[in-house]
Amino acid sequence: MSNPRIYIAIPTFHPLVGGAETQTLAQARNLCEKGYAATVITFRHNKMWLPGEVIQGVPVIRVAGALLGGREKLPRLIQRLLYLLALLVMSWTLWHQRRCYDVLHVCQLNLLTLPVAIVCWLTGKPMLIVIVSAAGSGLGEVTKSHGKASLIAGPLDATASWLQVGQQALVGGDLEALESFGRPVVRLVRFLLHKSYTPIVILSSRMRGYLAAHDFDLPDVQLIPNGVDITRFNPVHADTSIDGREQVVVCVSKLRYEKGIDVLLQAWRLVYQQAPQARLIIVGSGYLQTQLECMAKELGIANSIEFTGLQCDIPAQLHRGSLAVLPSRWEGMPNALLEAMACGLPCVATQVSGSEDIIQHGVNGLLVESEDYQGMAQALLTLLRDPVLTRKYGLAARETIERHYSFEQVMDKYIELYHRITVGRWQVAGDTPTSKTYHLPS
Repeated sequence: MSNPRIYIAIPTFHPLVGGAETQTLAQARNLCEKGYAATVITFRHNKMWLPGEVIQGVPVIRVAGALLGGREKLPRLIQRLLYLLALLVMSWTLWHQRRCYDVLHVCQLNLLTLPVAIVCWLTGKPMLIVIVSAAGSGLGEVTKSHGKASLIAGPLDATASWLQVGQQALVGGDLEALESFGRPVVRLVRFLLHKSYTPIVILSSRMRGYLAAHDFDLPDVQLIPNGVDITRFNPVHADTSIDGREQVVVCVSKLRYEKGIDVLLQAWRLVYQQAPQARLIIVGSGYLQTQLECMAKELGIANSIEFTGLQCDIPAQLHRGSLAVLPSRWEGMPNALLEAMACGLPCVATQVSGSEDIIQHGVNGLLVESEDYQGMAQALLTLLRDPVLTRKYGLAARETIERHYSFEQVMDKYIELYHRITVGRWQVAGDTPTSKTYHLPS
């Protein structure tokens, strides 16, 4: 059988860059290099973006630019209406191009899943869905928002208006976003996916409980984590001295509420009190940047922190430090953690989806509870004060990535799945294969 042609549908894509977008581009590029026809189809959120182009060898199709361009300036209700119309445009495009692909790979179980599932039902094309993020700090726990969120105040005035966070912070994982459109939509999506025996790819072990908590535990669930390019992300050469980096911590993250950078800043205040020579580099940008920079000044730690903004050469940024930190409130399978560990950096991370699979506490890094900035400070100080332990964890971190998370290993799992769902092995529900689990380190 010839290689199946893959269309990868994702709500946002380059030039908007995040973990899902980065992983999608890397996967599509890898497929193209292996001789598979892989195309990314996404929304054209800005009229200045081209409706079609090739990015790093990957064809990209953008649709509904007339509907979505500039909609953020309109009332919320109008924005939603335009997005629904954009979904119809996406559906028509997928229907019109149905002879150009054999499999639809959908990133994120959100409202985009509905029109894609309908097209697949009409055309008989197989699809697979990837759960990108899972909210909740406990196994199967569902994070519920009460309509308000604020940055952690610590010693600051908790009533200060600049600590408040906008509504864009209040949607958690994939299923929370889908549920915001109402139970009928959720039931319809679940029915269509169950009817077509669509495989659900989860990125971490915690996501099984997340699906069950949302009553979305479908028959075929595959655990395939994100991967990392271990050639591009690698430890510094042996002849490069670590001197000057031992007291530098690197955090690569979007500056968004779910990433918990405010928690990190509160932790860093405690670190700075005991290790004033330490430096923190925060790589990334986001809607909270101004507030976070203000927090650093108010906490009196601004002179020990560098906000670099967006950077193209992430390996070079990681090589500036001896350890990395990721203070997320929730995740799916964090690329930032994989990349840092591939570079031989031990990591301090919160015990959330993905991070708890990658990090073995006390073996290749340290885990702390989400929002526990005191625990995070102590973990950072433990590594900053013990270079020998830092190197030991760093070597173990690199070994973990090489053994379980290299991009080649992960893509082999996806390719196996593409072939399986295109040869028609779903005769009846009773023939649906039992859920498989990608091996994770114990």
